[in-house]
Amino acid sequence: MENINSILYNAAIYLRLSREDGDVAEGSKLVSNSITNQKALIMDFLKSHPEIKIHSVYADDGYSGVNFDRPNFQRMIGDIRSGVINCVIVKDLSRFGRNYIEAGRYIEKIFPMLGVRFIAITDNYDSAAMEGGYGNDMVVPFKNLINDAYCRDISIKIRSHLEMKRKKGEYIGAFAVYGYLKDEANKNQLVIDEYTAGVVRDIFAMKMCGLSQQAIADKLNHDAILSPMEYKKSIGINLETSFKKKVQAKWSYNAVLRILKNEVYAEVLAQGKQTTPNYKIKTRVMKAEEDWIRVKNTHEPIISRKDFELVQELLKQDTRISPDKETLYPLAGLIYCGDCMEPMVRKTVPAGGKKYVYYVCSGNKKDKKCVHRIGFRNLI
Repeated sequence: MENINSILYNAAIYLRLSREDGDVAEGSKLVSNSITNQKALIMDFLKSHPEIKIHSVYADDGYSGVNFDRPNFQRMIGDIRSGVINCVIVKDLSRFGRNYIEAGRYIEKIFPMLGVRFIAITDNYDSAAMEGGYGNDMVVPFKNLINDAYCRDISIKIRSHLEMKRKKGEYIGAFAVYGYLKDEANKNQLVIDEYTAGVVRDIFAMKMCGLSQQAIADKLNHDAILSPMEYKKSIGINLETSFKKKVQAKWSYNAVLRILKNEVYAEVLAQGKQTTPNYKIKTRVMKAEEDWIRVKNTHEPIISRKDFELVQELLKQDTRISPDKETLYPLAGLIYCGDCMEPMVRKTVPAGGKKYVYYVCSGNKKDKKCVHRIGFRNLI
């Protein structure tokens, strides 16, 4: 103990609270009470350790302990590697992390290699006091394993709870889909937003009239109709998304396509489309369509089922209007090559004062052997 007290330590106080741990701050409180309590306990501990001076306090409020990509944790590690910190203090091992393998790697390998003293107060662990002996050094791996198992158990319970809500037809998304709002009395129930529902109806109507997704997007932008993201911002919802590419999000081909393919507008709530491999891996992967959870008649439809299915058929066809036309050609999206099943492309060739129209297989660009074509003379 005399040797420990002879060394001066610049300490990092690390605090963490995740949503699954509960008691997360709300309202005007910037930091949760549990974070405050953790800090108070550590400060009380330091009163009897004059060899430890506080360098910085690092707090990750609302972050899971399963992974170590937490912003302030990584900032702390950066300071450790730069040599300004040589001691880390936490309330207990679970505040440090709940991943058995990663927590062990830091405590048993990285910190000793960097000469960092690690203290978990309520677990009665101090790496400096354990040097050369056994004591709690043997207990730490078991406690980390228990913390890991706790997180796994919480994850299973949350997944099971959400799965049950999906099967009951309760909407569990963070934000209501465009065209709807969350019922103020029941956040798991969708109700129609009359303004955006009108935009959705217009989008489906334009598609049934033959406009392409890009043409629809262009018209919406020309008419100054707010895109889904900008509309959410206009009613006070702050939403970060990878779909936004510019300072002000505009309607795009993909934005229109997402609406046209979303069966929520035809009274079918499809959820559980994505998942994560397990509670330690946060990368989301798409599930097979047959594994989605679909529940009918959970909310009021904006589009009739008949119109929705018609649009789905149109999306399978090439129904784009020519740049100088306002209506579709009669055979648009209906002619396919009998060999490669690629759509036939309309071509026009003027000759001798007359106009000849023919359709050629678009697969010819990929395979020159496929040269199917249909031609006739346009007498107009």
